Amino acid sequence: MNENKGIQEPREKKGSWWKEVLALLFLSGAVFFFWQQRKELATLGNSFSHTNWLWVSIGILLTIVYILLQSALYIFSFYSVNGKISLKDATELFLKRNVMAVFLPGGGFTALAYLPNNIRKRQQDANQVHHASVIYGFIGIFSVLIVAIPVLIFLSVQDTYVPGATAGFIVMLAMLLAIGLFVRSVKVQGPFYKWVIKKRPKVEKFLVEIFSFDIIWKQFWYATIISILIEIVGVVHLYVAMLSTGLNGSWTASIVGYIVATIFLIISPFLRGLGAIEMSLTLILKRYGFNTADALLISLLFRFFELWLPLITGLFFHLDKVVKPVKKLFIKQG
Repeated sequence: MNENKGIQEPREKKGSWWKEVLALLFLSGAVFFFWQQRKELATLGNSFSHTNWLWVSIGILLTIVYILLQSALYIFSFYSVNGKISLKDATELFLKRNVMAVFLPGGGFTALAYLPNNIRKRQQDANQVHHASVIYGFIGIFSVLIVAIPVLIFLSVQDTYVPGATAGFIVMLAMLLAIGLFVRSVKVQGPFYKWVIKKRPKVEKFLVEIFSFDIIWKQFWYATIISILIEIVGVVHLYVAMLSTGLNGSWTASIVGYIVATIFLIISPFLRGLGAIEMSLTLILKRYGFNTADALLISLLFRFFELWLPLITGLFFHLDKVVKPVKKLFIKQG
């Protein structure tokens, strides 16, 4: 028995070291994130003493609706590639990936590559999960683009300039076109696909497995409708944040503020738009008659509903996966 134990230990060490390192990096990213956000957290804590708790409660309920809609978006993304996932697994997948999107470089795009072990075991085809994830990511940007077009037209008619909003829209459009053209090139083995394979032959199997899939368009459009509903919940969240401060709400400011903030969120490479969203949202709210203090308070409450509550919920799902490998790593070093 001692010999067997001696043989097994090196194998376990060899196969699991990367998980421990990843967990340590993940924990380091979390510490850095919360350190960067310490002023926002302190301000948010103080602001709750001046809020209307009825509207705050409504905002929290809307966060639950937001999480369920994100789960539904995953479900219909799976349907669109002829796959299936339960509501429980879809919710866990969203919450865990949402946490990864905050702490890892590349935001939501990096997080789409993450697949929890328990969900991997329940899915017969792991590639189908990645196919659905590509659809999920594409639709997430596509729905914002659909809603953003009339908003940006409205801003131009009103002669209201928001720094970076138009550029961010163009970046989003370029991202969608690039994803669509790349997937099509892989499917039909077009010139770009052949050029990539010629330069990097080893990635051919990976590209075919991940990006070569057929779409059920009816389910794709259902998923798009759900994603648009998610954007509507975001607008309502911002409106509720206004009412939570005891001020009169503005639907125009809510729509414009949410869309512009979401554009910055999508193009932000790290920490879920740290600073950029607060700055842009405060600037927009000031242009609609809110003073600086009220605009900042509304922005913080909005971030509480859309960022902090889903993040805290997701951290509970990740807790064991992070603490155990890190603890194991330090025990080995000791």
